[in-house]
Amino acid sequence: MTKVTALGDSLTKGVVLTEANKYSLTEHSYLDIVSRELDLQVSNYGRFGSTVDMGDAIVRCHSDEIAGSEYTFIEYGGNDCDFDWMKIADSPMEEYTPKTTLEDFKKKFIRLIDKVRTLGSKPIIISLPPILSSQYFSFFSRSMTEEQKGNVINWLGGSTDIISRWHESYNRALFMVAKETHTPIIDITTPFDTYRGDIHSMYCADGIHPNAQGHRMIAATIINSYL
Repeated sequence: MTKVTALGDSLTKGVVLTEANKYSLTEHSYLDIVSRELDLQVSNYGRFGSTVDMGDAIVRCHSDEIAGSEYTFIEYGGNDCDFDWMKIADSPMEEYTPKTTLEDFKKKFIRLIDKVRTLGSKPIIISLPPILSSQYFSFFSRSMTEEQKGNVINWLGGSTDIISRWHESYNRALFMVAKETHTPIIDITTPFDTYRGDIHSMYCADGIHPNAQGHRMIAATIINSYL
């Protein structure tokens, strides 16, 4: 049985948003499916809200586990690119930066790959699923006043579309990192982008977390890439 360590955020953890608007763990996450279908022994260190900095901390704390794994899946970026939306809503004229700037994200991701390789494990990057901008905005602004919502929209330049474009810039950075470091990357983005059905059927109500159906598509993509 092949040993694999998985580093990532809530996607890797298997977090979904329930109909009661509460986050919980799905019993059919992409890692659960992949580990079962490919007979992998997976140590899952996905954490809700994790950024690439937290990934670095996990590598330090679990170096022996990673050293004993043939492969290490690495999936970060969805939280790194995010902003403190309530602060923006309250003071839209201030300057704001994401949790991790794009430049820092790329540098830190490369360092993370180097550390995994140094430990003797083979890193594999997992790309990001797209964000449904309008749906995500509706979710994170649900407790805001109309004025606050307007402040955020104005700060975004008049459209929520910039949210997905900004998110895409971090995903493109992952492909650049993969090329520069000669690291395999599994593209789970394209299956979402090219899905011919209702893309909303693949996501939870927050527009950022794939639901059980989305996880099945991610798993199928990884399995096909692995084989």
